[in-house]
Parts: sequence; C-alpha cells; structure tokens
Amino acid sequence: MKISIVTPSYNSEKYITETIESIKQQSYKNFEHIIVDGKSTDNTVKILQMYPHLHWISEKDNGQTDALNKGFRLASGDILAWQNADDLYFPDTFEKVIKFFKENPETDIIYGYYELIDSTSNFVCKVKPIAWNFWLFKHGRFVPMQPTVFWRRKVYEEIGDLDTTLHYCMDVDFFAKASKKFKFSLVPQFLGKFRVHNQSKTQNSVNYKALIKEYNVVMAKNFDLTIFNKIIMRLFQWRRELGSFIRIK
Repeated sequence: MKISIVTPSYNSEKYITETIESIKQQSYKNFEHIIVDGKSTDNTVKILQMYPHLHWISEKDNGQTDALNKGFRLASGDILAWQNADDLYFPDTFEKVIKFFKENPETDIIYGYYELIDSTSNFVCKVKPIAWNFWLFKHGRFVPMQPTVFWRRKVYEEIGDLDTTLHYCMDVDFFAKASKKFKFSLVPQFLGKFRVHNQSKTQNSVNYKALIKEYNVVMAKNFDLTIFNKIIMRLFQWRRELGSFIRIK
C-alpha cells in the first residue's frame, strides 16, 4: 500500500525542512510527498530543490484549499493525507497507519493521538482524542486533528475536491461529508505533532471569529441542525473559549 502526502506551502522556509524530514525519514518507505507551493517569495523553493525525492510545483494559486486540491489530483497512493508545512509526523507513523488499515479493512478514515509542539519544536503536551463519536462531532465538541488523519483513496474518489470557498474549515467540511458514508476509527497511538504558534492561520486570535463563523456555516450546510442542536454547539464553543481565556490568564 502506497501513502500519498500532500503539503500546501507559501513562504514556509521557517518550518518546511523539518516537515519534509519527518516524512523522508519514515520507517515505511512506500510513499510519495507532493508539495504544492503558492509561488513563495522566501527561500521555500530553494529548500524544495534540495530534495530530489519530492514531487513539487510552485505557481500562483487561490490559497491553501486550492493547493491541496492540486496535490490530491496528482496523488497516486492507496492512502491519502495532508500535512501542513509546519506540522510533523513521528518516524513510525506510516508504519502504524498501514498496519491499522490492513488489520481493519472496514475502516475508511483514521486519526490518532498527537503532541503539541511550540514554534521551536519543543514539546508542550500530549493529547489523546476520544474514540469517534458522531453526535459530538456533529455538535462541534470534537474534530479529528488533521495532522493525524489518513483515509483510503475511495473516500477522496467519492467525496471529491475540498471546497475552495472555505479558508479555515475545509478539513471539517471533508470530515462532515465523509461521516455520512464512511467509517472513522481512532488509532490509539501517537501519529502527529501539531505546532502551536502565532503565525498559524487557524490559531491566530485575529482569525478566531472568522473561523467560528465558517465552522458554523460548514456544520449547518452538512447537517440538518435544529435550534437545540445549534445551542448545544454554541455551548461547546463557549466552553472552549472559556478554557482558552483561563489558560491565557
């Protein structure tokens, strides 16, 4: 089984080498790494040129979602995933992924445990998500962490491209569509490292309101939410906001 990893990038010189290396050094070698760069103006392209194993293009695009779609159209693997240009995998992640898919043929999409790291790759904490729970996902309490998610090719072939009108929650939209047709499973092992830093699009406090607005639009589009459902979802969001406020204080 071949794994295809797509990485969208733009002016990613600060972190992309570490991301490339975390994939290049995998113990499971049957993979391809496709990087779709948005014509970076920093040294990103020079870094890409140093790695002959990469499949990469650098051209103007319409943002991260457009870049991901370009990459998935080029992908030839049996298992697909995307890894952003600042996040990482563990050295044996692919090995664990392939083993789980082979042993669980009924599972179509997997996600796992992850670590949070800071801007200098220092360990912050370990996070162990809950087993897949459709009700909690539908109500905004739980979303698989994207750097740990992998899916069979048939999922992409059935669902198609990511929604290019979305800037923050294209993964949530993809998961929502997939949740209606395919089986999700938690792999109770550490698969990815998610970097926490102020330059991240989804972690920047300036973008938070826009992110929540888009998230709510995505959920309403994919699910028939009643007023009660929306209240429950908003309560979960307030809980998250309160938790963030307490940590900051």
